[in-house]
Amino acid sequence: MHHLFGLVLGQKDLSRAGDLFSLDDAEIEGSLSEALEQIKIISSSPDYQTNDNDQAVVEICITRITTAIRETASIEKHGKALVALWESCLEHNLKPSGKDEDAPHAKIASDIMSCILQNYNQPPIMALAVPVAVKFLQRGNKELCRNMSSYLSLAAITKADLLADHTDAIVKSVLQGNSMLLRVLPSVYEKRPQPINNHLTELVALMSQLEQAEHHHLLRLFQIVARRKQPEVLKECIPFLIGHLRDPNHNDIILNILIEISGYEPVTLTSFLPMLKEIGESFPSLIGQTAKIYGAVGHVDESIFRFIVE
Repeated sequence: MHHLFGLVLGQKDLSRAGDLFSLDDAEIEGSLSEALEQIKIISSSPDYQTNDNDQAVVEICITRITTAIRETASIEKHGKALVALWESCLEHNLKPSGKDEDAPHAKIASDIMSCILQNYNQPPIMALAVPVAVKFLQRGNKELCRNMSSYLSLAAITKADLLADHTDAIVKSVLQGNSMLLRVLPSVYEKRPQPINNHLTELVALMSQLEQAEHHHLLRLFQIVARRKQPEVLKECIPFLIGHLRDPNHNDIILNILIEISGYEPVTLTSFLPMLKEIGESFPSLIGQTAKIYGAVGHVDESIFRFIVE
């Protein structure tokens, strides 16, 4: 370990910690993993949560280390040690102690998280990070959970298979109110549908609790489910979808979902024909879509349905 890191961490010398920033990144790069291991020892001590000096030393050192990792592009070299320190935070209280005061280990977790997960497009790093990241979703720190969810959403774009193994935890987090992870569900569904199928009725029931912008991700999930021909799974969801047809922001995608269903399970829509006819009358631009459903379910061709609504 670089002698200055050894001095600062070995003696927990706050007065010298700032001197670490006078060193070149390349000069200390070889010491970063060892320094992270030493920080883990310090932050795991019984009195760390009440020792202001040790907390300050650790925070400064982590800032210097993560800066050096970014500047030297050495995340793959030091990723294992970084994730090990990150995971050790799970062994401690992460809930805020006051209105605006983060717990000491939550501060460590937050600083490390941004360093690790900004590499969401690097599969080797995500393979190390994702199993740890999902554990933070259930630890009661809303800010950590929100930031974690944002990074996981980016990871889902490039490497959904890494998240698929943790679909259960992701769905659970969504059902507990973490709507940011809704955008992850369509990606992981393609890889591991069953955990989502098991909770599809609960997910569709969230529609009434979500912001308009969040509906899109959930409806995109239902469209994927419909295309995969899951009639038993979707049957209980149809009333909820029908109930949202009057929302002009979403009736187009909902009708497309119903068209998919009508193609292989038309009987499930029979009781909703009057509602579909009413929608066609209320929204002329949707007549074509409602006619397709009406035709598939009611065995009435599109030209006759057009005559009915006109």
